[in-house]
Amino acid sequence: MRVFNVARWMVLTLLLLAPAAWGAEGEVVETKSAEQTVLEGAKVGGDETKVAVDEDGEDAPPKEEPVTQEDIKGVRSEIETLRDQWRRTLDKNTAQTKRSLQIGGTVQTRYTYSEDPAINDGFSVNSIILSFQGSLRKDYEEGKNVNYQFSLSTNSDFTIRPLQASLSYSILPSLDLEKPYLTATVGQQKKPISLESLATEEFKPTIRGAQFASALKLDERDIGAVISGDLFPHVDYGYKYRVPLITYSLGVFNGAGPNKADDNNDKDVAGRVVLNAPVDYNDILRGLSLGGSFYIGRKNAEFKNGTNSVTRQGTKNRWGADLSYVNTPIGFTLEYVQGEDAAPNGTVANPALKVVRSEGYTFTLFYNFGEQFVSGFKSQDRYDDWYPLTYQPFIRFDRFDPDVKKAGDRTDIWTIGFNWFFAETTKLQLNYNIKTGETTSKQVNEFLTQFQFGF
Repeated sequence: MRVFNVARWMVLTLLLLAPAAWGAEGEVVETKSAEQTVLEGAKVGGDETKVAVDEDGEDAPPKEEPVTQEDIKGVRSEIETLRDQWRRTLDKNTAQTKRSLQIGGTVQTRYTYSEDPAINDGFSVNSIILSFQGSLRKDYEEGKNVNYQFSLSTNSDFTIRPLQASLSYSILPSLDLEKPYLTATVGQQKKPISLESLATEEFKPTIRGAQFASALKLDERDIGAVISGDLFPHVDYGYKYRVPLITYSLGVFNGAGPNKADDNNDKDVAGRVVLNAPVDYNDILRGLSLGGSFYIGRKNAEFKNGTNSVTRQGTKNRWGADLSYVNTPIGFTLEYVQGEDAAPNGTVANPALKVVRSEGYTFTLFYNFGEQFVSGFKSQDRYDDWYPLTYQPFIRFDRFDPDVKKAGDRTDIWTIGFNWFFAETTKLQLNYNIKTGETTSKQVNEFLTQFQFGF
C-alpha cells in the first residue's frame, strides 16, 4: 500500500512539471526564430533595413563596399600626378650625373694689417676652392673602388686654375678595417712630403702656412703617380677609429709644378713614412706620430747674358722630419725641413752650378676648449643644425733661412692666435704675427683675421 502511494505521487509530480518544461522549450525556439527572421529581413531589405548582430547579440561592424574600376583609375591618376610633380622638382633642383657626385667648396675672406711696407692693408678673398669628387666604379664585395677628384681654385687675383685632377684605385680590398690598404693615384695631386703641406684646413691653426712650405714649394701640387698605403692597422670599433702602425707613400712627378708640362727629361721622386701610436681612441697616446719625408729631383738653372742664355740641370732635394701629438685638449707639432737647390755660379761662356742649402722649422702648441675634434660628439644626431663648438688658442714659432751660408737673410715669426670653430665647416681665425730678422732689431707687427667657410 505504501509503495502504491509513492508511485502515485511521482506520476502526479511529472504531470505537473511537464507543461512548464514544454513552455520553456517553446520560448527558446521562438527566440531563435526571431533572430533568424531579423537577419533574413536585413539581407532582403538591403541598405535600408541592415541590422547586423554578432554571436554575442551585439551590433557587428558594417560590411565594406567593394572597390570599383573607377576607384582604381582615380588612384592611378593621383599617383601619376605626384610622379610628374616629383620629376619636375628633381629636374629643377638636382644636378643630374651618370655617376655619383659630391660637390664641395671652401672660401677664405681675410683682412690684413701689416707694418711691412711691401704688404698692403685691406680686405681680400684669399682663396676660393670648388671641388667635385665621386666614384667611377663601386665595388661592394671587396671595396676596390675607382674614385675621381677634380677641383678649381682662385686666389686674390681671381684667376681660375685647376687645383686637383686625379684618379685613384684601391688595389687591396678596403672594406675590412683590420686589413692594410693600398691605393694608386695618378694625376695632379699633393706631393707626399712634409706634415705642414699635407695637413687639411681643419688642422691648420695659422692663417699663413710655414715659411719653408711656400719657399721650397712643398705645398704645391704636381703631376705624377703615387702609391700609398698602410700596415698593421689597429681598430677601435667603439669609436670607429682606425690607426695603422705604419703609413707610407711613394710618388714619381714631373717636378715642374701644377698645370705645367715637364720642363726636362728627368723625373722627381718623393716619399714619406709615418709611425703612429696603435692605441684606442680614448688612449692618452692617440694622435702621436713620427714622420720622415724626402724629395729627390732635378731643376733647370738658366744663365743669361743679354739675348744669350744657357740652361743646365742641377740638384733639387728636400729632407724633413716631424713629430706631432694631435689630441684633445692639448697638442703640438714640430717639423724640420732642409732644402738643396742648384743655382747659377758662372757665366754663359762658363756655366757652373753651386748648391744652396736652406732650412726651416716650426713648433706649434695649441689647446682646445670644446668638442670639435671629439668623435663621440661630432657623430651625434640632432634635429637642428647643431655642431660642437670649440675654441683653440695657440702659439707658433716659425724660422726659415733661405741660405745657411749667407748671413742676414733669416726670418723668425712668432704667431699668437685664436681659432673659433662654430659650425661643421666654418671657423674664425685671429693671428698676431711678430716678425724679426737675423741682423736687424726692428720688429714688424702684423694682424690678420680670416673667416673660412665651406659647403
